[in-house]
Amino acid sequence: MKFSGILCGVAAVCSTVSAQYTASRYYEKTSGITYSSITLPNGVSYRISLPAASNISEAILQIVVPKAFGWCGLAWGGHMTNNPLSVHWATKAKSGQKAIVSSRMAFGYNAVPNPYIGATYTYLKGTTSNNTHWQVTSYCVGCTRWSTSDGDVDLTTQSETQFAYACSSVAPSTPTSNTSTFNVHEQNGIWTHDLSIARNVSFASFVSTNPYKGSKRDVEEREWFA
Repeated sequence: MKFSGILCGVAAVCSTVSAQYTASRYYEKTSGITYSSITLPNGVSYRISLPAASNISEAILQIVVPKAFGWCGLAWGGHMTNNPLSVHWATKAKSGQKAIVSSRMAFGYNAVPNPYIGATYTYLKGTTSNNTHWQVTSYCVGCTRWSTSDGDVDLTTQSETQFAYACSSVAPSTPTSNTSTFNVHEQNGIWTHDLSIARNVSFASFVSTNPYKGSKRDVEEREWFA
């Protein structure tokens, strides 16, 4: 089981999202959060909100996924290895938490990405599912800055960056656990994301006013990487 053997490892095998699919400002009425959002050709939306300025690495990430997909991931560095991976899937639970995020990092193209403790996630309001889509909204500390053998990366100073995605129709082997193994992707690609419109002076308020209200089990699970 592996995340990908080829996720943007060779440019020729990676699909690049067309220029018509560009990030735009998105305001979510239910939470009051403003994002820089892109909806890819496969129907998956990736939304990022950042602080206007911060001494720490923090971001709000929302992913909205058609139910046809078993899992979808975001590579913050635009490729598979040596950068934080936010991998999401539906839990298929009839009650309680309906979708989760798994913090990973891969150090090779033919290995299962390891749990990554350098990024921690707290679920926010808007982590749910319905008849057509599942959705995860999370506050991440550690997704926008990291250090590996490739060097130091700091997205907080950039106006735009390259992200990568991967999706599969096959669900993880244990969908209720965010440490589950999962199969190779069936789709992947890269795009350039506008971070300038993701920055918000109200970022701290976005986090504090949108707590996730889950069961005791939900709270325990979201602290796996705390």
